[in-house]
Amino acid sequence: MPTIVSDLVQVAKASASDVPSIRRFIIAAWKEAGPKAWGWTGATDKNIAELAAETTLRKLVSSSGSRLTVAKLGGSIVGFAATRDVDEHTVELAGIVVLESVKGKGIGKALIKEVIGTVSKRGIDEIIVKTEPFNERAIRFYETNGFSKVGPSKEEVDGKSLDLVVLRRSNRHVR
Repeated sequence: MPTIVSDLVQVAKASASDVPSIRRFIIAAWKEAGPKAWGWTGATDKNIAELAAETTLRKLVSSSGSRLTVAKLGGSIVGFAATRDVDEHTVELAGIVVLESVKGKGIGKALIKEVIGTVSKRGIDEIIVKTEPFNERAIRFYETNGFSKVGPSKEEVDGKSLDLVVLRRSNRHVR
């Protein structure tokens, strides 16, 4: 059952029928933001093509260990959130992406609310998310939604070392 954010925006778990729209959304979001945009650090055209591949998306949508949540505006996907199970106690929010053209309209907030609610209903203890340490907008967004910085992290993406900050949200107090 979709969450109604406004008269036009709905947020819900992605289904197999959403795959072509998700593919178009990822490519459009990448084109709008560009490789230098915060949140896309380390991404390349090749990475985006792999992520947006129909087989990859079908696997993600049908996997029990991951979840894609989409925000639709007038029937078109304008944002999505991806999570994956780390273990039985922790979910990683792999990211929230909203089209640049609709940022600031509450779509990211609706997506994070849906993610937090779904994770809490599953009885998961914590959600972690990683972002660039200079991405103050994302850090503020996550902190406003109950996440706290827990420390730095380094990750390798296509042979490049990336500095990241890890944020964590405990769901123990919510139950």
